[in-house]
Amino acid sequence: MTVRYLAWNKPRLPTEEELKKQLTKEGLKPYIELMERDEASEVHQHRYDETRVLVSGRVEFSAEGRTYSLKPGDRVDLERDTPHLLKNLERGQSVMLCAEKGKVVYVEIY
Repeated sequence: MTVRYLAWNKPRLPTEEELKKQLTKEGLKPYIELMERDEASEVHQHRYDETRVLVSGRVEFSAEGRTYSLKPGDRVDLERDTPHLLKNLERGQSVMLCAEKGKVVYVEIY
């Protein structure tokens, strides 16, 4: 399986700091990604494993023929080269924490 979805199931919503701490404990370096109203990505893939955790808003995540409606605290882990797309479902901005594992860095030598 190339996609793992983990729904937030605790009674209290997590804070951005709590989510960052969790990802950092896993050895990841999270960064913020903002999705504006009506923003959607094209189908794309990465040359590295990726983790996404929704901090606020609502985002639709699709991969492997499945679609998930993410709410705050929900997490998606996907393996490299997995085609996926995202769509902001919120009337305003949605905020996600993203982290990459095993990112390939290209260096151009002259």
